[in-house]
Amino acid sequence: MWFNNSFKNLEKKCWESILFAGLWSIWIARNEVIFNNKHLDVAEVVDLIKTRVAFWIKAKFNITDYTVEDFKRGI
Repeated sequence: MWFNNSFKNLEKKCWESILFAGLWSIWIARNEVIFNNKHLDVAEVVDLIKTRVAFWIKAKFNITDYTVEDFKRGI
């Protein structure tokens, strides 16, 4: 159901990016905890997800009007 929605292209790509950035960031955090004995900071993982989504969307749609921080505040 996640991918079968009626969103416009940009909105759809945002939702897809959130899903993939979330999975990727959680995977990386998990590896850090298991293999490097790091402490899991949930706020840091959430910030990384927002940052990745912002970078991916800006790159995919060549958005120059907004900074990564603008995107992160809007997510």
